[in-house]
Amino acid sequence: MSGFTPRGLALLALLGFARPASATECDPPSGISTCFDANTLWHHAGPSRFASVAPAEPVPERRLAFAGLLTYLDRPVLLNAPSPDPEGRDIRVVGSVVDLSLAYAYALPGGLELTLATPVVLHQSGAGAEGITSQSAPPLGAVAVRDPRVGVAHALPLGLGPSFALKPRLELTLPLGDDDRYAGSGAFGLAPSVATAFRAGALHGAGEVGVRLRRAVTFATARVGSALATSVGFGADLWDERLSLELEAFILPSLVSQPGRQTASSRVRDGVLVPAEWLASLRSVPTSDPALALSLGGGTGLPLSSETRATDGGATTEHFTGVTTPRFRLFFGVRYSPGI
Repeated sequence: MSGFTPRGLALLALLGFARPASATECDPPSGISTCFDANTLWHHAGPSRFASVAPAEPVPERRLAFAGLLTYLDRPVLLNAPSPDPEGRDIRVVGSVVDLSLAYAYALPGGLELTLATPVVLHQSGAGAEGITSQSAPPLGAVAVRDPRVGVAHALPLGLGPSFALKPRLELTLPLGDDDRYAGSGAFGLAPSVATAFRAGALHGAGEVGVRLRRAVTFATARVGSALATSVGFGADLWDERLSLELEAFILPSLVSQPGRQTASSRVRDGVLVPAEWLASLRSVPTSDPALALSLGGGTGLPLSSETRATDGGATTEHFTGVTTPRFRLFFGVRYSPGI
């Protein structure tokens, strides 16, 4: 018998996402779990021009970088329920959200960075999970704490100067959020990724590829769990580096298979859950210190999720914005990145 080492058992316990106190709550008989984050945008501290792309350039040794992002999301969790209307009835489980994310990065000697992100819900509205089955249920809690993230990152010394940068990172999500308010997963999660950035005159770009490993839960006809995490951004300086236009997009294809189902007139199969958004923003450096930057922008969800509905007359594929994809997003960001 080969057995497991203590380290292996610890890793399995972490990736098993077991937290006994909330195991039943996160897998309710109704099939409407609240144990996932309605806001899938992860904001990071450091020298980045984009809201959804993690920084690839290093933070100077023994310096602290900071980033704050105030966000408004519209209808990130919407459920279409059966009703006399042939198109069903849309329930705003999470209708509107105002979020604040504060992120920090401190560089140790040798270039290793310690990171922390503390997102919170300042205000939200919606029917909540109980509002799906009861018209007299209390509304969704107005304030909440999201799962914080701690991590490490290290910019690789490529010797290419400021024109190209590469930084791998590893983040751990801590189950401290309100998992009964669509603000936490109720379990640990792990997220390795690699970010890259380049500059060429007035043009610049960045990208990030990674995976978010977390426990899968059921939300009506969808399964929300581990996902690939990809983001990309391109921008151009409009006035030196004091004003720039940024375009970006992020996409999280689910690694969890989506269940099929049978309706009265059709068979639904081949479901694909792909939360995705595009964003545009203006970034400005308002003072003589280039380390301080402000950004203002917004965007919409992308209908990349899909399912195939088969009937006696054939099969059709429908595309839609999946769960955790808001109808639109607005944001204001403040970033301080010393050493720029």
